[in-house]
Amino acid sequence: MDAEHLTVLDGRTLNVCVRLPEDGAGRSGAWLRAGARALPLEVARERAFGTYLVEPGAEDGAGMRRRRAAGAGHGLDVIAVREGEARELGVELAVAGRRRRGYGLRAPGGGVPAAGPTLLDPPHPGGWRITVAASGDGCAVELRAVRLPPHAEVERVETGWTELAVHGRVVGPADAPPAPRWPALLPRSRGAEDARRGPAGPAPGGEFACALVERGEAGGVCALPVDGRGGGRFVARAGGAALTRVAARGGERTWDVRVRAAGCAAALPVGRLLGDVVDPGRVYRLPNRLLVADSGDVVRVAPRYTAAGLLVVVTEVVGHAGEAR
Repeated sequence: MDAEHLTVLDGRTLNVCVRLPEDGAGRSGAWLRAGARALPLEVARERAFGTYLVEPGAEDGAGMRRRRAAGAGHGLDVIAVREGEARELGVELAVAGRRRRGYGLRAPGGGVPAAGPTLLDPPHPGGWRITVAASGDGCAVELRAVRLPPHAEVERVETGWTELAVHGRVVGPADAPPAPRWPALLPRSRGAEDARRGPAGPAPGGEFACALVERGEAGGVCALPVDGRGGGRFVARAGGAALTRVAARGGERTWDVRVRAAGCAAALPVGRLLGDVVDPGRVYRLPNRLLVADSGDVVRVAPRYTAAGLLVVVTEVVGHAGEAR
């Protein structure tokens, strides 16, 4: 049976619409089969349709109970998919004289719609990509969950008059091998006490380290103070003493922002990587600021996103606060 519509919106909401057979089968009941589960579809004349919440993980235990509660909050049934698992999708229809008749489900024909400003299959907010695709034989459609590489997702960037503050959350490093020790250039966060008030998240004690890493052959590193906020969240700040270290590099420099969480083996890129915008660099515009370092140097700070969504900071020393105007 061909699907007229089959998408995963906002990274977690599965929408299905199929045209029912012309012989009238299925008018009294229709179900979406996801692996061993059968979930009800709404029937309206010649079509059946449904909306479901897809969550990565197993279907049993406390984790699934939380997912069901989340689905109930949206009024939706929850389909759980383990990492690397493929759950075949199909349709079951009520037929007179029989309980149900099963059909395989094929992806919609006609090719992929033209690309627009937003992604057709944005990632799951928890750092996964949920996809529907044909299996190896090119017929049956499968639901899959793939974990995305760990990173630090930007929640907001505050460009103030004294400092640049990056608010973010660490996504996906919980299963990474533990780091044997902290790097000398990246100081620990000051937010251990704040983190004890809430869930520790991926970093025990809420400890993080953050730095600006210079692009190019020079490869300078400028450590930033960072506050842990619990639940894997942090605030990294560039101002004052940190700007003095930036100014010491001289000229115009482009820096990547990196965060390291305790328990994660490597520093993570920082950016807007979980949204549905095709080119974050064109959509999310950030203002420039002239900030004064502790050394008195006046530094133009220009944060921006690359086309891939990574956060970079362009800095340039433009003068000194003590100079005559």
